[in-house]
Amino acid sequence: MFIPEYSITPQTLQNISTIEYARAIIENTTILPSWENQMRKEARTRIIYNSLQFLNLNAEFNLVKLYVDQIEMRFPTEFTNISNALEKVEEISKTKEFGEPQMRELNKTLCEKPLYRNTKVIHKPLPEELLAKIVQFLDWYHSLDAQETHPLISAAITKAYLEYISLFKNSNSVTSNLASVLILKSQGYSFKDFVCLEDYYQKTKRRHDEIISALLGSSPDFTEWLEYFTEGLSMETSNIKEKIKLLARDTKVAKATGRVKFTPRQERIVEYLQDYGILQNRDFPRVFPDVSEDSILRDLKVLIEKNVVQKNGSTKSSRYELA
Repeated sequence: MFIPEYSITPQTLQNISTIEYARAIIENTTILPSWENQMRKEARTRIIYNSLQFLNLNAEFNLVKLYVDQIEMRFPTEFTNISNALEKVEEISKTKEFGEPQMRELNKTLCEKPLYRNTKVIHKPLPEELLAKIVQFLDWYHSLDAQETHPLISAAITKAYLEYISLFKNSNSVTSNLASVLILKSQGYSFKDFVCLEDYYQKTKRRHDEIISALLGSSPDFTEWLEYFTEGLSMETSNIKEKIKLLARDTKVAKATGRVKFTPRQERIVEYLQDYGILQNRDFPRVFPDVSEDSILRDLKVLIEKNVVQKNGSTKSSRYELA
């Protein structure tokens, strides 16, 4: 039976404390809906961008941003697969179920045909051992011991174990990332979908790979990995927490001045300007493909009157920016 070996070091405890404090701020602080949407889009953009790197696919960050913004363009299939996998995580997390079927479902969404690794990899379990390995892991995960373990620890061990055994033939790293997020979300650690750990994994790739390689053996010790995982999440959630606190102050000002009452389309205009800085008439068909130019201009006029947007230039060459 798989029973993970690890110690909770003072550093891991400090990281968990930092995460819990940041989580409380993130989940209980009110900011404008348009800013919440923007932060979710920013996180999704970073997740997709970095997941593509895990798949050895290079894509410009701004291209991924356009995809997340649903700008009318042609995009590689992998963009959609990763985005659909994130939706699948949300769907499964509501059931609070986690097992081999759920992991296969995530991998299937990423690469259409889920397959366990069928080739030998040095220092990794043999292909014929993989099914037994994952069954043993899930026996632990559903045990009383694991259920009494902090969700951050369970999620971290799940991510590392799937990396350690290289369960899937394709998209294994992305699947393991999503599996850990699934566990966190199902246990109430969604952080409002503002968080992206994939960014941390890529920026610290050498350390990430060294710690995973150190697990290769008959009795892997997850202590160093827990420090690494919780360190990354504590840094990410702390950055989000500080941003939330700044936006909360602006939210109070906006509510006090009555600037918060926007229609969904007006909020979309504000989000676009927050992301790209400038909106021009020629951008209207891409940003609002099913909306007439007159309707968009009316929305812009309202935002200008509320001193949210300012207009520069005239006629078709007008440029709209946040005031």
